[in-house]
Amino acid sequence: MAAATAGGADERLAYRGPIQQLLTRPEIGALLGLAGVWLLFWLTSEAFGTAGGTANFLDVAALLGIMAVPVALLMIGGEFDLSSGAMTGATAVFVILMSREVGELGGAGFSLHLAVPLSLCFALAIGWFNGTLVERTSLPSFIVTLGTFFILIGAKLGFGKLFTNKVIVEGLDEAQGYAFWDDIFGAEWIRNQHIWDGRDWAWAGLLVLAGVALLLGLLEMSYTRRPDPPSWAAPGAFAGAVAVPLFGFVMLLTTDGTVSNWLWGAVIAAGTLAGVAIWCRSRYEPVQRRRPAPDNRTKRMIAIGVGAVVVAVVLALVMDATNTDQLGFLGGGLGRAVFAIGIAATGVLAALAATGHVRSSAPVIGVVVALLPAISFMMTVQAARALLFGGLAVAGVVALMLVAARTDLSLWLPMATAAIVAVAAFVVQAESDSRKLRVELFSVLLLIALALAATAAARALAQRRSTAVPVPQMGLWPRAAMAIGGAAAVVFAVIELIDGDGLLYALSTGAAKGGAIALGIFAVGTFYRLLFSSDEGMGRPLVRVGLAAAGLALAVKLMFITTLEEEATQAVTRFRVSVLFYLLFAAIGAWVLAKTRFGSWTFAVGGNKDAARSVGVPAARTKTTLFMLVSACAWVAGMLIAFRLNSVQANVGDGNEFRYIIVAVVGGNLLTGGYGSAIGAAIGALIWGMISQGIGFARWNTDWRFLVLGGLLVVAVIVNNYVRQRAERSQAARGDPDDDEPPGDDAGAADESVSAGAEP
Repeated sequence: MAAATAGGADERLAYRGPIQQLLTRPEIGALLGLAGVWLLFWLTSEAFGTAGGTANFLDVAALLGIMAVPVALLMIGGEFDLSSGAMTGATAVFVILMSREVGELGGAGFSLHLAVPLSLCFALAIGWFNGTLVERTSLPSFIVTLGTFFILIGAKLGFGKLFTNKVIVEGLDEAQGYAFWDDIFGAEWIRNQHIWDGRDWAWAGLLVLAGVALLLGLLEMSYTRRPDPPSWAAPGAFAGAVAVPLFGFVMLLTTDGTVSNWLWGAVIAAGTLAGVAIWCRSRYEPVQRRRPAPDNRTKRMIAIGVGAVVVAVVLALVMDATNTDQLGFLGGGLGRAVFAIGIAATGVLAALAATGHVRSSAPVIGVVVALLPAISFMMTVQAARALLFGGLAVAGVVALMLVAARTDLSLWLPMATAAIVAVAAFVVQAESDSRKLRVELFSVLLLIALALAATAAARALAQRRSTAVPVPQMGLWPRAAMAIGGAAAVVFAVIELIDGDGLLYALSTGAAKGGAIALGIFAVGTFYRLLFSSDEGMGRPLVRVGLAAAGLALAVKLMFITTLEEEATQAVTRFRVSVLFYLLFAAIGAWVLAKTRFGSWTFAVGGNKDAARSVGVPAARTKTTLFMLVSACAWVAGMLIAFRLNSVQANVGDGNEFRYIIVAVVGGNLLTGGYGSAIGAAIGALIWGMISQGIGFARWNTDWRFLVLGGLLVVAVIVNNYVRQRAERSQAARGDPDDDEPPGDDAGAADESVSAGAEP
């Protein structure tokens, strides 16, 4: 049990706000990196933010993510599998050799209905071999799987040349049963063939639902409910809060013109702020105002934030946005001399730091000196302007937001922060020639400013929580949503099969439509409980509704095309089935870690195998299962590769195991085990895919991509280490025991003992 406070209250009941909870997540570093990488390439490339560009980087991320998720689970369990990359190619080679016709240079001649399951059995056997050998011999998994890695490489090359006399095996499309399995592993969603003229209305409606649900969810999780409000207060306040901004949003979509856009935009902003005020005054306890004078540290942070934003705006106005010349402030002989001095100083200071004669951070001085001429030579005025403006503006806004979040100052500071973001939006609009910046980025910045202002208004009117958010009592609504959604999914899938569509297309389409119906029912139940019950735990269900609606809106935008778009473009956008497997595996991995006994066992054996075994966790079986899970996912990746190409080279997948590990580390998983996140690994795969494709979209020299990826890895590890240490300090300050909650995808898995039902 957790230690009690001096007053006798359980420390685990202490309140932590939603932002505080998010900042202690393992994947927060990867999430911030994802936002930064996406924004960078969106700003520097016209194609990156389109549906076609998204399909390209998702195609790269999907195959990585399918393997990164199980590799992350294995790393959380304290082990590595260096054969995972070679295994993807081995299963692809295996299924082709098993299905080739018998002959002098043929194969086994099996139908794919037999060859595909046999290849899965082969993969599971390799995973069992790795796990059993690691456990029985107590050898490091690094050594065991390195041996398996070389065995698989040799087997692919040897058997490939033995049966085909080539380093490539081919002919999968000639095998019996190909059409059935190609519908599963080779399916594609061609966006141009799915026209929906009502797409934009559906997209806008889902975004409104997402925004309202997220805003109300954050408010519910942050502020103290009034004890006995009138029965009409919540429905009346909700109707009054959403009526004006919703009317403004509808008018904004149905009218056109500069004046009308400004008018209805102002209506949305004013209505949102008024709605937040109405909701907070009617639903939450009034704030007990405390306005202490700011201390010196707070004043310094305010000065830094305001100064950074001012400098950013001045630089944006002074520097030429169209100048593509090099900066050149340290060119010629002087630049070369400064560069040489910087390199020499770095080496000398490093040697002195190693011997203890100077501080360990002293070599950074030499690095900075060496970078000055390098930046002068490599960066253009245009790029420097964009980086300086963006970096300084973001740093200034973040500094002001931190001050506003950590102090009880008056309303002026958070409102000033919102105003600064709005000013930055107008600067971007005035100084940019690109429509992407003048319209899209301008609109996003104004929405951010509005969100900051709404948050400030809520803080000024409502009393913040002091106790943990209770568990929601949703009653029958989740079960009803799952039952009706599941039944609808079956009906729609059967209809698609009757229409002659493939098995996977029918199942995925049915699941998507059933999921949308389930989301609608759950959303109705959530808002009903919010408005007509006294349940104080509705914050998390509202956030789930908001995130699901936002994800569905993004899917609708990417997967469907309007008639006007179809007539205006000749490019064909394809989403491969690997993206579906990637999303499915990420969701299953997160659920396993968060909600199952096996997830608790995984954290336990990764943290301390002997201690876990002493409390009844089946450590050997858990680790062997994890190795087999990696091999099974490698089989899926191998099938996707084989049915995409219909031929496989013997070296396919070799070396990719290091990419899987890197992606998992970027996602917040520790190399030492016991800590990590499946969602983080999936995000790490997205980052890798964005960088791999974004460099080409931005027309940069692709020779630099590994430098960027290496730098990303170093930065991600540093950020993730900082987040983990911050989470540990926060836990120690609250007095939480280490065993109460595994530091993974959710605390839900900790609700049941890791030893419950364990085999000796």
